[in-house]
Amino acid sequence: MAVFIALLRAINVGGPDKMPMKELRAALDQAGLRQVSTYIASGNIVFATDQSAAEVKGLVAGVLRDRFGLTRNHTLIRTPAELAAVIAGNPFTDAAVERPNLMLVSFLDGLPPEGAAARLAAYDGPERLHLDGEHLYIDYREGVGRSKLTPAVLDKALKVPATARNWNTTKTLLTMARGLEPSGDQR
Repeated sequence: MAVFIALLRAINVGGPDKMPMKELRAALDQAGLRQVSTYIASGNIVFATDQSAAEVKGLVAGVLRDRFGLTRNHTLIRTPAELAAVIAGNPFTDAAVERPNLMLVSFLDGLPPEGAAARLAAYDGPERLHLDGEHLYIDYREGVGRSKLTPAVLDKALKVPATARNWNTTKTLLTMARGLEPSGDQR
């Protein structure tokens, strides 16, 4: 049995896509996922399944669409090993310690096209950025709320769907996922 973390874009952050996590857990359980748990009301789901990452990505997207009528939300899937690699690869360890709520990882749904790193490098702001494959580390050292580095700016630069989580949430999701893994698979 595999363990996955599903990261939903644009859930419960305002607007029409609010969803009670209890209902989402129940719907995913009915759809065949096991040991479904959520973390905070922003689309973080940890579960076990015999399905592949591609299969569960489609399953979760289907539940959002068919059960809740949500079609604008994007589902990204990570394994515990992938999340552990993201945490280990953080180039801004000082930010993770000093301001974990302002240290974000933007999880990308695939590799950005050529030129994305250059577009990000052209951004002139107080944030520190580091693109590493399918992950963008962002240190919002002066705060997220006043930053000009908005999701729209990132979408334009990256040209792939993405969703961000702060450092505390990222670490908590890994802990939750590791709790579902068989004891021999905790890498």
